[in-house]
Amino acid sequence: MMKQLSITIFIFISFWACRQKNDDHAGTIVDLPVTFNEGFGPFGSSYSILVAEYTLDNPSGAGWVKTYLPVKGIPKAWKQVVKSMVLLDIRQLVYQNFHKGNIDSSMYQYLQKSWDWQPDANQLSKTPIRCYVYVVRGIDKSGKRAVMIDSNNNLDFADELPFYPEIASEKDTLRHYKKFYPVEYDVFREGKVMTSHVPMIIKYLPHKPANMNFYYSFPQYATTNINVSDEEYIIAVNLDFVAPFSGEVSELALIDKNQKAGKINLGHGIAKGEFIDIGVGKQKKRYKNLGFNAQKSVLQLQGEPLIAQSYSTQTGFLFKSFTGNEFSSGKLISLKDYKGKYLFIDFWGTWCKPCVEELPSLTRLHQNINKDQIAFLGIASHDNTESLRGFLKKKPVLWHQILSDSSNKIMETYNVEMFPSNFIIDPDGRIVAKNLHKEELENKLKELGCLN
Repeated sequence: MMKQLSITIFIFISFWACRQKNDDHAGTIVDLPVTFNEGFGPFGSSYSILVAEYTLDNPSGAGWVKTYLPVKGIPKAWKQVVKSMVLLDIRQLVYQNFHKGNIDSSMYQYLQKSWDWQPDANQLSKTPIRCYVYVVRGIDKSGKRAVMIDSNNNLDFADELPFYPEIASEKDTLRHYKKFYPVEYDVFREGKVMTSHVPMIIKYLPHKPANMNFYYSFPQYATTNINVSDEEYIIAVNLDFVAPFSGEVSELALIDKNQKAGKINLGHGIAKGEFIDIGVGKQKKRYKNLGFNAQKSVLQLQGEPLIAQSYSTQTGFLFKSFTGNEFSSGKLISLKDYKGKYLFIDFWGTWCKPCVEELPSLTRLHQNINKDQIAFLGIASHDNTESLRGFLKKKPVLWHQILSDSSNKIMETYNVEMFPSNFIIDPDGRIVAKNLHKEELENKLKELGCLN
């Protein structure tokens, strides 16, 4: 008996020693300095609508009106002029305007709660800085749609040249462009205000409604190097497409030494909180993506053990369980309730136009699914009870909904930062696909045998 026990102890110690050797980096946080590059790199293009400034008669936007600044130098011959404030760091803008008195305490507290944001005075400037860029557009004297960017950020367009934006087709994602415009802006780092620059592009989409037919993007990504087992690897970093310098999204992709990689669709990179495996064979190491730290201008990775049964929001990994109340009935729902069938989970919000625009196609799919094979579940995010109830009353959704709130923190559990985001979970709780939309989603459900 003692001999067998000794052997067992020896095997356990040997396994533990081997595990320690392979995972000696586990728990270690690595700061990797990044270099910024113009273009989208291996990532899909990200863009946003160039919206006009809100007015006081707009209930949902009136709180922002006092944050707007006067500009001058707009050509007098222009007609139908539209002015837009494009935000480079929305949290900095909110922070500085609250301390200036342009945002009241109720709005400030609401934004903190909805963003799950605790302002850090060490990383934000009370003194206003240029965390935005102004863009104006209109019809010039020749009758063409012209645009001007306040590229030097001095609130004066007299020293800027108007241009005619590139026209995007219905299938154009803004990834390809002929020209970009460098924009000057401010960042607050280590207690100091510093000047930086970012490329900006604007395109006109004639097939879109009048208030949604100008799109902008910041074609910039970062790269950094990491050494694993004496081999140098290059990691590409995709930054936030809405507020590109807040470091919220920070999707990653491994690229080769020639900085080439297959194109990665938006939302299919290695997101914040997910794992990146680097190296080959026994030398492979796993790291968790902690995101881009804007203050230090570094990508932060944390060493993790190589465990097959790890939870992550990546395809092939187990989906961490959740618990929440169904919005209409109040019934408690958890991932376990769907064991034995597929589950399509849609993270969306009533405030998110792409999310709302996608609902009709999801409804058509839901009408054709085999409900013995798959169920749909919506997670309403960055919303409140009143807005969700009002929306569902006007536009009923046929599948269960859970409101992600400060109690269940479902959205935060999965580090969801891009909307809409979705996952297909298999009967054993493992992710088989993510962020599929329209035809891609329908084809995947057909492949899985979930459509009638």
